Amino acid sequence: MSPLKKLRGELGLSQEEFARQIGTSGRTISRWEARDSIPTLTIAEMKAIDRFLRSNGKTLEDLPDRFAALE
Repeated sequence: MSPLKKLRGELGLSQEEFARQIGTSGRTISRWEARDSIPTLTIAEMKAIDRFLRSNGKTLEDLPDRFAALE
């Protein structure tokens, strides 16, 4: 299982819901989790992720180093 998918599960969010919270698309989250794309984030997106995580009792440290499942 993708570490990002696991984190989303802990937060109770679908790909679309998580994407909306951080300002990207559900398709982008899907690609990150499937290892079809490597995340590249703007400063604004990083700040949005940080605010969202903090509002849910998490921090950037809770993000996995890799979003895709390890092979």
